[in-house]
Amino acid sequence: MQTLLLLVLAVVMAGSAQASAKLYGFRMVQQENVMLHFDLDSSSATADLFMLSRPHRLVIDLPGATLATQMPSETFSQGVVQAIRYAQHGSEYLRVVLDLRRAVKPSYRFVPRQGGQRLLVDLGVKGNPSIGSANHQASQQTPLRDAVVVIDAGHGGQDPGALGQRKTREKDITLAVALKLHERLQAQTGIRSVLVRDSDVYVALRQRMNTARQAGADLFVSIHADAVERNEARGSSVYTLSIDGASSEAADLLAKSENESAALYGDIELDGMDNGLRQTILSLAQSSTMELSMEAGSDVLTELKTIGSVHKPTVEQAGFAVLKSPDVPSILVETAFISNREEEQKLKSAAYQDKLAEAMHRGITRYLQRRAPEGTHLAAQRRKRGS
Repeated sequence: MQTLLLLVLAVVMAGSAQASAKLYGFRMVQQENVMLHFDLDSSSATADLFMLSRPHRLVIDLPGATLATQMPSETFSQGVVQAIRYAQHGSEYLRVVLDLRRAVKPSYRFVPRQGGQRLLVDLGVKGNPSIGSANHQASQQTPLRDAVVVIDAGHGGQDPGALGQRKTREKDITLAVALKLHERLQAQTGIRSVLVRDSDVYVALRQRMNTARQAGADLFVSIHADAVERNEARGSSVYTLSIDGASSEAADLLAKSENESAALYGDIELDGMDNGLRQTILSLAQSSTMELSMEAGSDVLTELKTIGSVHKPTVEQAGFAVLKSPDVPSILVETAFISNREEEQKLKSAAYQDKLAEAMHRGITRYLQRRAPEGTHLAAQRRKRGS
């Protein structure tokens, strides 16, 4: 008789009724541990997991879930997972069964992602990267969507940001450029733009990140104006997140300045994640997200070079708290040095703000035409072009 190892680990989203969900992607990742990714289009999905022995199997039940389209069963010649198969039990639940070569002690969690959430299952056994990974994405049967860009105008409200020699406030410049960029992106076919703020209000850094996630952002762009004690410093800069720390002392000072402004106005938990969640998400998603961030940053910096000087010729990396969304490619644009008298005057000019917005628009559009995720109009257009 089969022995049932009760490992039923149920996650229930508090306060919400069970909603139907579609499973549209599966991926097995061989990292430190063998990890399974199940992508669902619902933010309220639940799961029940349990082990069976003789033979060893892991059963994952997804109440109310269905397959977006038929996904193939698959066998694996090496590793702890021997095969994966799916069985639909009417509208009650979708069952996923993994045939295993030995017993495991799995754990799991849901993490939010674009358009729903991801069920992450850690089998608790060491992975072997040389074996490779399985990756199945079900063809989307839902309508195509626009790629989403979330624009964050830095500072605001009681936080004026940096002040220029003529008392120009950074928060006013960032909002003006953000509004102009928003207008251009909204007019771009296949792109939807979302503003973190559209008026002079303060938004905590964690809430800026949450806005990006809630909007299903494919790219997060934070706009700032640089300031240092050396008044002759000039040029635009583009930053992405560095886990190991800033790439230069100047970048490190800038990162501390942004973080300290958040602490000053009450946002103490700047990244809003406990250590366990951060460790899991970073190991699974951060590397890919950072690569995409660098690509987007490079495209934007290339366009900024066409309208004026740049402070550094390449994308820099720093620990800006606002860039720490692990699942959203994010860049921070320092438009110019507000501490430089000449550049401060340019930043106040509507004509130069237009140039900045147009340059960022071109860079963002080029990046999304190349990297917009499947299920978007831009990705569909890319396939038609055969690129």
